[in-house]
Amino acid sequence: MNEALPYIVSILCAMIAGFSSYAIARKKGKDDIQTLVKNHELEIVKEREKFNHEKEKMEIDHKHQMELLQKKNENEIGAGLFNGLIVETMKTPEMKEQISEAIRNYQFRNQKN
Repeated sequence: MNEALPYIVSILCAMIAGFSSYAIARKKGKDDIQTLVKNHELEIVKEREKFNHEKEKMEIDHKHQMELLQKKNENEIGAGLFNGLIVETMKTPEMKEQISEAIRNYQFRNQKN
C-alpha cells in the first residue's frame, strides 16, 4: 500500500485539478454567454432607436415635401387664375382704351424731351 500511495495522491491531485478547471471554465463560459446576450440586447435596443429616429426623419421629410408640393400647386393655381383674369380684362374695350391712352401719353412726354 505504501508503494501505491504516491500514485493515489497524484491521481487525486490530478482529479481535483481537472474538476476545478472544469468548474472554472463552466462558470467563465456562463459569464461570457451572459455578457454576449446583454451586449446583443443593447445592440438591438440601439438599432431600434436608430430605426425609429430614421423613420421619424423620413416622416418629417415626407411631410415637408408634401407641404412644398401643396404650396407649389397653390401658387400655380393662383398664377393661372391671375393670368386668366388679366387676359380677360385685357380683352375688354375699356382696358384697350386705357392702354392706348397710356401709350399716347408716354409718346407725348418723350416727344417733349
